[in-house]
Amino acid sequence: MLEDQQKMFKELAVVFSEYYLNYLLYNKNAEKFTAFNLTTQQDTILFFVKDNPHITANEIAKKFSISKSAVSQVLSKLEALKFIKREPNPTNHREFFIALAEEGLAYQALSEEADNDFMMKHFADIDLVQLQNVLQTMKKVNASISSSDE
Repeated sequence: MLEDQQKMFKELAVVFSEYYLNYLLYNKNAEKFTAFNLTTQQDTILFFVKDNPHITANEIAKKFSISKSAVSQVLSKLEALKFIKREPNPTNHREFFIALAEEGLAYQALSEEADNDFMMKHFADIDLVQLQNVLQTMKKVNASISSSDE
């Protein structure tokens, strides 16, 4: 049983890597992302902020298991480039929420356009039940990972 799970895990890792590579190679909008000149870490944190509005720097550091100093450096760079802005927390004046700013919103719009185009072209022939099964499975995997990390 364990051997079968290990084999399946390896196959899944290859398939996810191949999907990501295909997304980058065959998504006509993906090349537009390079114009933003973001590092992988900046890109990852920016997408996390997009998906988690009103998050704090401390929460980002905890989620990514990196130092608050490292997060602060990335956020400062993103703020200088107008990708994010810091908004005061009305209930805690020593804390700031991180939100998308002008360039971050443009990046988000490009991301949504790229995702929609890619989805329409490559997901149209896939049965909705199959997609729901993949989604449900990945949610279980993510929940397992998140709960074991605490």
